[in-house]
Amino acid sequence: MNRRAFLRAGAIAVGLPFLEGLPARSAWAADAPPVFSLFIVAACGVIGKKFFPNDTGPLTVDSLAALSDKATSVLAPHADHLLFLKNINFPMAMPTNCGHSQGLCQTLTAAPAGGGGGTAYSTGISADMVIADAVNDAGADPLTLYAGNRNNGYIAERISFKGAGAGQVRSADDNPYTLYSKLIGLTSADGSTTASTDAAAELLASRKSVNDLIRGELKQMLSLSALSAADKQRLQQHFDSIRDTEVKMSGMGLKCTQDGLATSQLEAFQSGFAFKMDGMIEDVAKLHLELVALAFACNFNRVATLQHGDGTDATKYAVPSNAGLNWPFHHISHRVQSDSAVGSNQTAEDAHAEIDVLRMKTLLHGLDQFEERGLFDKSLIMWTNHIADGPSHSFKNVPTIIAGNAGGYLKQGAYVDAGGVTNNRLFNTLIAAAVRDKLDWTKNFGDGDGSGGLDELLA
Repeated sequence: MNRRAFLRAGAIAVGLPFLEGLPARSAWAADAPPVFSLFIVAACGVIGKKFFPNDTGPLTVDSLAALSDKATSVLAPHADHLLFLKNINFPMAMPTNCGHSQGLCQTLTAAPAGGGGGTAYSTGISADMVIADAVNDAGADPLTLYAGNRNNGYIAERISFKGAGAGQVRSADDNPYTLYSKLIGLTSADGSTTASTDAAAELLASRKSVNDLIRGELKQMLSLSALSAADKQRLQQHFDSIRDTEVKMSGMGLKCTQDGLATSQLEAFQSGFAFKMDGMIEDVAKLHLELVALAFACNFNRVATLQHGDGTDATKYAVPSNAGLNWPFHHISHRVQSDSAVGSNQTAEDAHAEIDVLRMKTLLHGLDQFEERGLFDKSLIMWTNHIADGPSHSFKNVPTIIAGNAGGYLKQGAYVDAGGVTNNRLFNTLIAAAVRDKLDWTKNFGDGDGSGGLDELLA
């Protein structure tokens, strides 16, 4: 057997990070499949009267689709898997500094923010970190992604925090190619390069198992006299474990393939990433969502966050009502051409409502990916915003959407009133849904109006 074939077989066998790690991470019991968690935080609020249905109650495909004047109507194809929540509040009663930065710090921590502006910080750990510590292999950190302009100069990524007390913000990946390269084996989880570039691409492109791809090389390796009996046994066990993992993943209905990825767009970012303020943000968010769905289907990671937009978002959306204004989104959300003043421009409000629709279409794209990969019944996807609306920067009645039932734990197909509770009660419920009996949660998460979860969310 030549050296090239031997190295090729070895590279495929051990060089693909998500395949190499699968046997250990996929060793779940048949009656306790994993729950995957994605938290999405959008920016600059919504137009409340044009966002959710007017009344709480059941959600169906037909009833939601009929509400064409509401932004969430575009999610109608997945109405049976959705839970809309009203009257969820942040722990801070109102901003004491910049509402954008302080809101970002509270969205996943359910804890008051400290400071403000570009130096705002969380006073606690975020829910994604708590969940990842309980469900990820060796407590690996969650995926942390960012659709926005890091060079905006003010209030960039600020939703995922680690550590107790004053939480330390975790840097997010803004270039989708970063995660893409890890998933197809071009780099390892720590960012170092591997020898499996061509092999990984071949594997995903052909959608064959490792065993099928290198069956010939495997047979040759097993026949080598230089290998001891123990080496041959270990080699066979390794490939048997990969096959067993593939069978488990197939049995769960998960699609760990490259199908559905916008590969040409992803590969265009290989040589660099220059963020444009022309609406590119929605394309980047869609790519991130595609990759999270793949990462979950391949069990590469069980937790992820996506910040969708900057605190003071300068994106100039090409929606009809902004054609004459040509304002950045932050000014639209303020209803005046200012980063600090607040106005009442009706055209700007109309533009904001149209942007809400665009964002819901982006979320729809992600939900389509989750459904296609068989993840809805094994996941919880939470979408929220860092403020309730633009002019007031309110922390009250922050819009919240949950998709997926987290393995039958969460209610679906309904719009419910949470009763004005703080979001710590929301996260008490979601943490329990994500980790089940894997975490002895003996204290209340965050800082809110009391312990316990929300019965309104339970199936």
